[in-house]
Amino acid sequence: MIRFSPKKLREFNRHLFAETTFDAFLVPEAHFVTSFRTDFSGKPSEASSADGARENVPSESSCADWAAIRPLALSLVRGTPPKSFSVVLKLPDDQVEKVLAAAGLSDEAASVSGLYLNIRYAKEELVLTSGCTQKTFSLDKSGEKAWDRYLEVFLSRLGLI
Repeated sequence: MIRFSPKKLREFNRHLFAETTFDAFLVPEAHFVTSFRTDFSGKPSEASSADGARENVPSESSCADWAAIRPLALSLVRGTPPKSFSVVLKLPDDQVEKVLAAAGLSDEAASVSGLYLNIRYAKEELVLTSGCTQKTFSLDKSGEKAWDRYLEVFLSRLGLI
């Protein structure tokens, strides 16, 4: 996990809300606090773990993509700035394989259950953090590090960090 602070809040928000920069990402959850609170959430589907226990796990098919939510989110933040917002973006599974393969980690794709970009705005500060979830516990963080590097290059090329 790595933390980023965008250079210019306005420029990052333009890419997030007005441009198609993040449209390929899925949205497991998003929260916006203006004069009221608005939540978007991928509906959890029940999945069984190896021991038969039931877990709530947002499935990729239940998550909307950012392209679908972005116009609604833009309408919430346009005009009066929000008090806070939180958006969790998840890289689609087929893109996870491409990111890891580009880093020479094709074998890691089977063990990674999600690559995330967490966006949090509160008290006039925007913080981005990367995240990687694995299907099984592992001390090997090579997939997480590859995602961190990918995000750093992606955001740098856009001039956001």
